[in-house]
Amino acid sequence: MLLERKWCTLFKYPAIFSVLLFLIFIPTLNFSDVLALSNKSLDTTNDSSILTTNSTEQSFVNTSGSTINTNNSFNLPNQSLKEQKIKIVAAGDFGCRLVAQDNIKKIEQQKPDIFLVIGDLSYEPSMDCWYAITNALDSKIKIAIGNHEDEEEKAKGGSTELKDSLLKHYNLEKSYYSFNYKNVHFLVLDTELELSLNIFKPEEEERGEKKENNDNNINEEGNNNELTGTKYYSTTLKDLLDKHNIKAEIPPYHLINDEVIVEDVPVNTVQYRFVVNDLQKANTNSSIDWIIVLFHKPFYSSLSSHIQEYLMREKYQPVFDKYGVDLVLQGHNHIYDRTLPLQFNPNNISNPIVDESNNTTKNKFFNPEGEIFSVIGTGGDSNHIILNHPYYVVKQHNGFGFLDIEINGKELDAKYYDIGYKCKKEKLKEKDLEEGDFKIYAMSTCKKDNNNNKSKDSLEIVDHYTISKER
Repeated sequence: MLLERKWCTLFKYPAIFSVLLFLIFIPTLNFSDVLALSNKSLDTTNDSSILTTNSTEQSFVNTSGSTINTNNSFNLPNQSLKEQKIKIVAAGDFGCRLVAQDNIKKIEQQKPDIFLVIGDLSYEPSMDCWYAITNALDSKIKIAIGNHEDEEEKAKGGSTELKDSLLKHYNLEKSYYSFNYKNVHFLVLDTELELSLNIFKPEEEERGEKKENNDNNINEEGNNNELTGTKYYSTTLKDLLDKHNIKAEIPPYHLINDEVIVEDVPVNTVQYRFVVNDLQKANTNSSIDWIIVLFHKPFYSSLSSHIQEYLMREKYQPVFDKYGVDLVLQGHNHIYDRTLPLQFNPNNISNPIVDESNNTTKNKFFNPEGEIFSVIGTGGDSNHIILNHPYYVVKQHNGFGFLDIEINGKELDAKYYDIGYKCKKEKLKEKDLEEGDFKIYAMSTCKKDNNNNKSKDSLEIVDHYTISKER
């Protein structure tokens, strides 16, 4: 009877009763429950392109509670925690060889928050081997589509189906998208949706047959009968460069005077409008200190197997300049290189404007004008010979490795690591280059270099630079 009176008294004070219940059940709550509750209170502008994970570490989480992404961008949690360091690793052109597998293991050891894969993942008709070797990093990966994931490399296994499978695996609605992680905004472009100068090269047999079929489908008005609304025209690389006043160094096997049927890609595409709107929002977002852009085919690169994408540069770099992009990560050429901060030169597309105020140290930059462009096509498939050294390129390197970026508030620290493979170097002749053979290493000979007085798991810093936005 006494106990009954006590319980009745307790129910008269519901606030006390609620506190007692909370203390009883709080041990059963885990961190993911609390995070899920807190995420519902965060504002977002997106999204379906979000990866989920069971990890209690900061992860790719849908902060809007939506499964449909209306603008192909999304936010990650804890945006205000600028004081925490962010670890980003980036590389492209991997394949699934032993060198690539070892590179992936080295990247795992860095424990990145985000792993940016800059296109050309497996080089096979399926992604099975890629998914297998990157399983431990799967929840950290963000991809850009490369030519080997699309119809451009159909003769080597590329296909629309392969591209679609990648988008499905990584929960992406489109092949171009953006996301925020703490105080960093990331924008990913699909260069397969743009007119590429790399199509001006000899066709392989299967692709040649496809091209001939496409030629037959073009009517007198330049329309393609199979793809309604898509227009094509015939041009040469020389005419196209002359039209845009581009003076370019061309890889030896590219066709200069041969006519090629190309798609008439307008400037104001859906991807272009997305990029402009996205960067405009990022530039005015007070919580964003850094903007990093990534895509496969390079706007700027040392001369190697593939030509620089001058037309894409003309289209997009003025937008990058206007909205304060800091760093641009690229692949396609199987080399590593890095430029000084560059701005687009409307008077001479071939010669970018270098930020002279930051041109003395070449590796320490304070509030630079323009973007630093870097090619990191050293994932492990092969290495390409480097044929020139542009005035705006600071560092060039052949080998295999990755770029490691640490961001702490308004400080960015980037190191390129070589993973220490030594390979038999091929003696390339002019005839080899004219036939499109730019591979400088016999990949079957590549072995770990254990004769440099370092442990076999050590990494060599090949390039190191910093960007500061504080003073």
